[in-house]
Amino acid sequence: MEQTINKKLQGFQLIAQEKLQSILCSIPNKKDLILDASLIKPLEHICAASWLKLKGIQRIYKLDPENTIARQDNVQVFMIANTLSTYRKVLNQIHAHESSKPSDKNSGFKSFHIICVPNCYMCFQTLLEEEGLFGIVQLHRFNWDLIYLDNGVLSMEVPQVFKSVFIHHDTSILSSMSQTLRIFFMICGKPELILSYGQHSEEILKMIDNLGPWPSAASRSEPSDFSSMVIIDRDKDYPSSLLTPAIYSGLLLEVLKYRAGEVEISANSNKISVQKLKIFEIPREQIQPPTNVKEKTPIIRLCSATDEIYAENRYRHFSQASSMIKAQAKAIGVEVQSINKMKIDEMQDYVSRKLPKVTELKTKVLRHLQASEKVIAEMAGSFQQVQSLEEDILNNNNRKKLLTEIDEALTTNGQKYNSIRLMCLAHLSMGFSSEELATFIRNYCNYFGHRYLHVFHYLAKSGLLPPIEEEKMGKSKILSNLPLGKFQQTEFQANANRLRLLVSTAGAESSYSRDHEGGVTCPSYVFNGLYIPLIAQLASILVKATGIDDLALKLGMVEKIQLHLQSLPGVTNIKQVQAMLKKGDGNSVLPMKSKTVFVFVVGGVTYAEIGACELIGQLTGSKIVVASNHIISGSDVIASAF
Repeated sequence: MEQTINKKLQGFQLIAQEKLQSILCSIPNKKDLILDASLIKPLEHICAASWLKLKGIQRIYKLDPENTIARQDNVQVFMIANTLSTYRKVLNQIHAHESSKPSDKNSGFKSFHIICVPNCYMCFQTLLEEEGLFGIVQLHRFNWDLIYLDNGVLSMEVPQVFKSVFIHHDTSILSSMSQTLRIFFMICGKPELILSYGQHSEEILKMIDNLGPWPSAASRSEPSDFSSMVIIDRDKDYPSSLLTPAIYSGLLLEVLKYRAGEVEISANSNKISVQKLKIFEIPREQIQPPTNVKEKTPIIRLCSATDEIYAENRYRHFSQASSMIKAQAKAIGVEVQSINKMKIDEMQDYVSRKLPKVTELKTKVLRHLQASEKVIAEMAGSFQQVQSLEEDILNNNNRKKLLTEIDEALTTNGQKYNSIRLMCLAHLSMGFSSEELATFIRNYCNYFGHRYLHVFHYLAKSGLLPPIEEEKMGKSKILSNLPLGKFQQTEFQANANRLRLLVSTAGAESSYSRDHEGGVTCPSYVFNGLYIPLIAQLASILVKATGIDDLALKLGMVEKIQLHLQSLPGVTNIKQVQAMLKKGDGNSVLPMKSKTVFVFVVGGVTYAEIGACELIGQLTGSKIVVASNHIISGSDVIASAF
């Protein structure tokens, strides 16, 4: 069953190739492809350069916004991300070509084509007319849907969703996500039960229904590969994206630059160093002076099928993973030294059969060793302090002291994104007044510059911070100065207590017992035992549910969670579904016959959440596949507002 699901999910690559082939073959004559730099790595998951050449592509260039690529007789095909800034830069380059050698608009032959990923906005066509390029440029849309990155991990590789949807409230990109999920339903079948949580998730499901019917489970020759599905908005579980992960893959993304399932091990730059104040980087520059020798940056592909070292350690606690990597490095060293003790015939056999594999394994171990050392170098000094601070924030222990410690972290560590990250977590867990927020903003702007004042406005629009001008919105100054109640609960804390997400809550670990080997059996281990990711808890509830009454008991108190059953179209309230099933109006799919769950997060998912779902799958004997528009870290969420 699992192998069949994996083969189907890998089949998205063939669908994407067919889509791209239809676009390229519709363009006559020889073509030059000019690629947006952000699309190069994702496109490598779809096709190779040799495949593109078979489709008429003569030369492939990387898009340089500043310099125009010389055009000969070939048609120029631009493939770009659908951002307005990049689109305008491409139009400027086309203008430069047209000024030197104008094209005939009435010939019907278009010398320039622009492929927008994942969709093409109406304003793009309007801009063509305004720029006088209508009839010269042809627009295309290309959505490669889901990319299979690893076993149980899928991504659309569209990183701008969080910024567009949750910060700027531009929902136009949701149509591409609905089309992707519709194709997923056509391949794997629509699950009988869909659990949605969030406004945008509901909109996506409505768009899928409006796109038209697809083969139902009754009309298909075989049932759906997934018995249930969870689709959730990122803002319904911000803490899972803000907390510092404790597992290997999660910390890799915290420190190293990530691109389409790969991380770069750069010697001079990483995600922590680029956000620190320069004053904190002076000793590092003295230790590691810049070199003029250009070497290829080592990368680690986060795929368990091609990297056995990553497969063994991807969801392990970082301390355990780094120890195992060091032990593997020592074991390889001992094996290589044993060559000197071999006889000639043994040495020849070793060199011909084992040495290539050992050399490849040595390269992989070395890269993982470099990556773990980079993580330790950047985070060892503050990791324990931040973990302790995050625990106190989640448990709402001594608000005044916590705000003082956040201010001290800003002063002593000076990180552009992670300092705000702690304040956002504090707002979600504790809440604070406008004066407390104003104090932090003033201190932050004094360190990093007042040009970043708009960032706090954007974060407030996404719900990560309270409105900055709260007093001008009808709240009196006297009321805003009153201290918050000691036992006042935020919406996050209320839902966390209902769903038992906080491990400190009584009974949070009651459904997870220790095994005889002492291994981890609670998904909160991904955050050092502080918090259970919401998608992991929802997947666990679905898999373990004995019936609709059990599901309603656990989820009925959480507002805005919707339950969709194919046998009860139009009814989404859990209590109403429960009542109608008792009357015999629909078919209950609980308990699930096949324990397979598909999880989709709108706005990005973290490796900590994926690791928690993987553990739930192991504990319950189920198959949980996690997909999203992008794989993110906590600093990426905050950076979206800059």
